[in-house]
Amino acid sequence: METKNVFAPSIKGLFILDEDGKRIFAKYWTGDCKATGTTKLQKEFELRVSKKTMGMANMADTDAINFEKYVLVFKRLGDNTVLYVLGDPDENELMLATVLNSYEESVSQLLRGQLDANSMLQGLAEVCLCADEIVMDGLVMETDSLLIAGRASMAQTIKEIPIQDQTLQQFASSAKEKLSNFLR
Repeated sequence: METKNVFAPSIKGLFILDEDGKRIFAKYWTGDCKATGTTKLQKEFELRVSKKTMGMANMADTDAINFEKYVLVFKRLGDNTVLYVLGDPDENELMLATVLNSYEESVSQLLRGQLDANSMLQGLAEVCLCADEIVMDGLVMETDSLLIAGRASMAQTIKEIPIQDQTLQQFASSAKEKLSNFLR
């Protein structure tokens, strides 16, 4: 039996769906739950989640439900786009809600308050970077939205700096990231 570290809050996934239940962004940090096995299973799971929650999500409130042996925290954004955080059934709902709120706030800062499906698709790099700043391998690393947005915008800026103008540390970081992406 796997023991759970109570001092390291974790999440199974974070995803954003449009009003039709179609994926805008999704990232899962574990393959041990059946919902995250393959892309097909993920999309089927997301469609079931959307059908269950679309009528439930109040525009301004974060809500939580138990869904297929998981805790699901969600919030409807501007144009019926819904942001979801998926956790283990014994995970603290307040921690999952904190992740959801910090993710929403940091993405909102980077996209200048435009949290509709179109804006998120256009700013998909920022959406992805914010998720990466909050969660690493399923463990919650940061919940301060200002810090998350700052790091995500800095990471985006470093990628845009020409290689000859980068500092040695920026170059090493960029090279490390490109190598890790190549090896995946």
